[in-house]
Amino acid sequence: MTEVNDRIEEIVEFLRDGEGYDKNEVIVDILGEIKGLNDYHADEITLDWDSEELMILSDFVDEFYNKLTEKFCNAISSFKDR
Repeated sequence: MTEVNDRIEEIVEFLRDGEGYDKNEVIVDILGEIKGLNDYHADEITLDWDSEELMILSDFVDEFYNKLTEKFCNAISSFKDR
């Protein structure tokens, strides 16, 4: 089981540390696949609610990506010692 746990930890560290991939490149690629953005960049789009500016899309996406990655890493880590 130690070998499996070591591999799980290696995957989690890879995702958390961002070593070996460019987080911003991944985000830009994903946003580029969303047809509704019509080739706008994430820093050109403002998220509004009820006429109130909440934030720009790039800030939201960055925070969402970080939280999603953390939750994903927690889920992967839960498989240790099974």
